[in-house]
Amino acid sequence: MEFTEKYSRNSDEKILLGRIADMLHMSEKTYSAIYSQFLTPAEQTLISRVDELRSFVSFDGGYAEAERRVCRVGFDEYCRDDGAPIVLLSSDIKAKNANISHRDILGSLMGLGIKRDAVGDIITDGHRIQFFCTLSVAEYIELNLHKISRYEAEPRIADSSVIIQKEKTARSINVSSMRLDSICAEGFGISRSKASEYIKKGLVCVNWLVCDSVSKEIHQGDKISLRGKGKLEISEITGHSKKGRLFLTVLK
Repeated sequence: MEFTEKYSRNSDEKILLGRIADMLHMSEKTYSAIYSQFLTPAEQTLISRVDELRSFVSFDGGYAEAERRVCRVGFDEYCRDDGAPIVLLSSDIKAKNANISHRDILGSLMGLGIKRDAVGDIITDGHRIQFFCTLSVAEYIELNLHKISRYEAEPRIADSSVIIQKEKTARSINVSSMRLDSICAEGFGISRSKASEYIKKGLVCVNWLVCDSVSKEIHQGDKISLRGKGKLEISEITGHSKKGRLFLTVLK
């Protein structure tokens, strides 16, 4: 389709959009919804920007705040759809001194030959682990994954409504405007020029989608993540100074 050339800036983007175009063709041919592998926020953003696809695609990562999500492609609203084949695998690590990291979990999965795009978000609080994947991958993991790092683990399919919640800390910041670069600078404790650099490089997500516009206006309730620096949520706009600066409460 023409949009694969129109919206692609490099060969990787062309391949991704070509794959989505093929899925759309298959959906039309079989009259059923087709699902992709798990996509990064940057890949989701690219697909979302294609005007020709907006009425045909949607995303699902297993829970509301998912960053990595599969793309559902449906030729029309009446397509047969068995639902996104996403399940949550969960396990408690019994060792008292366990401190499992995201990297530990991902490394163990890669050690089984599982590719990164076969797994969605990975969540851990150190002694509990959770991650999303498709049902077929989950069955393979249940049979073959017995250790994460040096600790015994038995991941099993669990209720996806029970997600590990990380503790949030609230703090106040003041910004010159609600622009993305201004809030990133104050929220993550970096210079505004550095914040602009990160945004332009595609390292910043707003509401789980990559945003490369430094001037994007941010609103109360928006969630911002900066790769390597964490995440923050604009909890409340509490007021402004005589010089026009805005006071915000952010959760990080």
